[in-house]
Amino acid sequence: MNKETDILKLADELRKSIEPQDYIYNLEVDFDIELQMLAIKSLLNRNRKSDVDISNDIKELEKHITQLKGDAADHAVDEWTDQLFYSTYQDAAHSMSAVGMLAPLIETIFYQCLQGIGKKSFPATQPGTNHERWNAAHGIQWDCHFVIVKGRLQKDIVKGIFQLSDAIGLSARFPSDLKAILSALFSYRNSMFHHGFEWPVEERERFSKRIHNEGWPKNWFLVSTTNDNPWIFSLSDIFIQHCEKTINLVLEAIGCYVRDELPPQRTTP
Repeated sequence: MNKETDILKLADELRKSIEPQDYIYNLEVDFDIELQMLAIKSLLNRNRKSDVDISNDIKELEKHITQLKGDAADHAVDEWTDQLFYSTYQDAAHSMSAVGMLAPLIETIFYQCLQGIGKKSFPATQPGTNHERWNAAHGIQWDCHFVIVKGRLQKDIVKGIFQLSDAIGLSARFPSDLKAILSALFSYRNSMFHHGFEWPVEERERFSKRIHNEGWPKNWFLVSTTNDNPWIFSLSDIFIQHCEKTINLVLEAIGCYVRDELPPQRTTP
């Protein structure tokens, strides 16, 4: 009996020594988590260096202008103005790049992991709770792109992620501001991919109001203005880095859920 207890204790210690994210591979996901993250971080770092370079160029021009007079000064001011405008568009381009990598990664993490949890934990029977989610067809139950409201399907990935995560007891493990992060990121992604860098005026005003109404931190977005009205929205580096950190926390949360809640299986990282 003591020998059996020792074996169980050793097995439990071994199980806990495995990195939480490694348990995600038990869900048989179809993407490489580490390599995707490395590729994204590499490009984001190159973009950051480019941002620093243009910021330094602008500062050097500002110093240079103070040493000039007449036409030379006017020409330098024009060049400085051009650089400022260019930096705004570069910020937008880098934001498009960042959201174009981060949003799809987050989407596939939740979609594939929740699908995997559905296959591993409830392959043949319905879950044991009377949740509205389980009244839909099995294929929809585990598709986080949809939320079910009074028996009707609505396409809303943020609400779908949280409805499904709530139903299986996963959402309690998430960072407290995850819903705000996902809402801000996916809303910005949609506007950028539909409208480019310079959105229609009504879309700019709508997004500006949403930042305020949703209570998103002001340092998540950089807002360039024209005539005191919003013009171009860019993701701040503070928000981009916060998204990177949050992705790691989400992966850890899902991994811990797999480890603690699903039947023990061989981990194959």
